[in-house]
Amino acid sequence: MDFKLDAFPVDDTVGGLRSTEKIKIMICYLLRDVGEAFPRDALRSALYDNGIANYFEISQAIDDLLEVGAISLSDGDEPTLTLDPKGEAIAKELEDELSVYIRNKAVRAVRLTEIYEKRKKENEVTITKIHDKRYRLTVTMHSGLARDGETDELMQLSLYVTDALQAETMKQSFLNNPVRLYEKVVEGLTDDPTFQE
Repeated sequence: MDFKLDAFPVDDTVGGLRSTEKIKIMICYLLRDVGEAFPRDALRSALYDNGIANYFEISQAIDDLLEVGAISLSDGDEPTLTLDPKGEAIAKELEDELSVYIRNKAVRAVRLTEIYEKRKKENEVTITKIHDKRYRLTVTMHSGLARDGETDELMQLSLYVTDALQAETMKQSFLNNPVRLYEKVVEGLTDDPTFQE
């Protein structure tokens, strides 16, 4: 099957999708792979940030798929996409039109985004402007083991940083691997010869 190269590329990224039809197939394929509702904005970011497709082309492809009933959009604070039977058929019949490389790259991007979104829900990170040039970053890590009336707060840490960029960078680093910070704090607090074997 021939697909027109009618989509704008993602900057200078090599290997991105250049066909609007292939972008639609990719969206259906990914939603089938995930197997459940997936946040619309997270899907757009995963595909764009990893050089798979142009942000505006992704948005248009989502709109087109919604219009033909291939996918559905939930209402709510964080709109999610789900695959409908028509989208399932598109993914099943046309997945071979996507190269193995681009499929694997997209699946990996969506899986990492899925993990990141889960961490955002499980942990809290706030950035508060204190003065013109000072910010407070507060991270709260939850265990997920709360019982009635109990908190599942495992750790809370506040740091003062010099600017918003530094605070945002630290926020992203924490959400990429919250367990690492917890381990380092515990290690730092127990780094005493009496705790060593």
